[in-house]
Amino acid sequence: MYWTLVKIGLIRKRLRTFLTIMSMFIAFWLYGTLNTFAAVFTGSMDGLSDENIIVMPRYDMFGKLPLSHASFIEEVEGVEKVMFMDFLMSDSIESMLDGVVYAVSPNFFEVYDRFVTDEEALAEMISNPNAAIVGKLMAETKGLEIGDILAIKANAMNSDGTYNWSFQVAGFYTAKQIKGDEMGAVINWDSFDETRLNQKGTIGYIIAKASDPSRANEIGDIIDERYMNSPYATRSGPESAIAVEMAGEIADIELIVNAILLAVFFTILLVSGNTMAQSIRERTNDIGVLKCLGYKDNIIFFSVILEAITICFAAVISGMLFTLILIPVIDVASGGLTADAISLSASTVFGASLAGLTIAFMAAAVPAYQSLRLKVVDALREG
Repeated sequence: MYWTLVKIGLIRKRLRTFLTIMSMFIAFWLYGTLNTFAAVFTGSMDGLSDENIIVMPRYDMFGKLPLSHASFIEEVEGVEKVMFMDFLMSDSIESMLDGVVYAVSPNFFEVYDRFVTDEEALAEMISNPNAAIVGKLMAETKGLEIGDILAIKANAMNSDGTYNWSFQVAGFYTAKQIKGDEMGAVINWDSFDETRLNQKGTIGYIIAKASDPSRANEIGDIIDERYMNSPYATRSGPESAIAVEMAGEIADIELIVNAILLAVFFTILLVSGNTMAQSIRERTNDIGVLKCLGYKDNIIFFSVILEAITICFAAVISGMLFTLILIPVIDVASGGLTADAISLSASTVFGASLAGLTIAFMAAAVPAYQSLRLKVVDALREG
């Protein structure tokens, strides 16, 4: 019975129903897309560790720290292992997107266990000063094979007086979760530091693995307090938290996303509310006839509510499906950088469903109440 009334209401003005669903579809598509891709800009992607503590320069994310910092951190209670790294890259954004070479300590893959390589490649990197282990995605992008030469231009001066560096590909590494992490290469820090002419004895980041992830923030505070008044002050914390902080310094992406969605949904609420009110006004005579035929007031009331819910959930489902289709398209367009980094989460789908249900009830509340209170004589007189 309810479905019959709902279906009649939906097909009575097919074009209006279609346009209403499409306008709401845009809103829920924006909701799904913004929430899905916001993780890339807020650092809240899956795969970032709570046990790995990042120690970096406090005032310049690409600044330098003395190697002695790593020695102190190794002695901090609760620190299980310590790894350090530096970067070989030019000052251009284009070169960073083209792949970054990391000069790392030999235990890089032991501490950063979300990266995986084979023992043979690791042994070659440690023993051969010109060896590099290249990320699988970077190798595929550049067409590199084992034995090929990886040439880069960096802001560190080579021993020949130039900024040109070249390394022989000794093997490949893969990332367990975030595919974009494979857009890089790792070399031996000791060999790199011996060869470069400037900034010797310095490192970019230190990664400390905490024996207990619940103590990561406490350990980070101890490190920062130690170097608070030093010219090499640090910013330390769990990898997942530092990523969010760094993203927040660029812009409050979450606030921007929420502001956009709030404006969109408020507009959609007005549109859907006006559509339902107009639809019920046009059906005043029909409602009177239905009541004459014995349809109870509560049946008419709930049919209006269900009609609004049907429209909203048609938009929710289509919006979420379109977002789901869009994710692999973006993965391909990014060259694989976003693979495994973004996904349509259950919380996003639940949020969209809750928003759709809220809009449906708010849009249909007044028209449904009017149809409930409408008297047969008044309905037929208006018709």
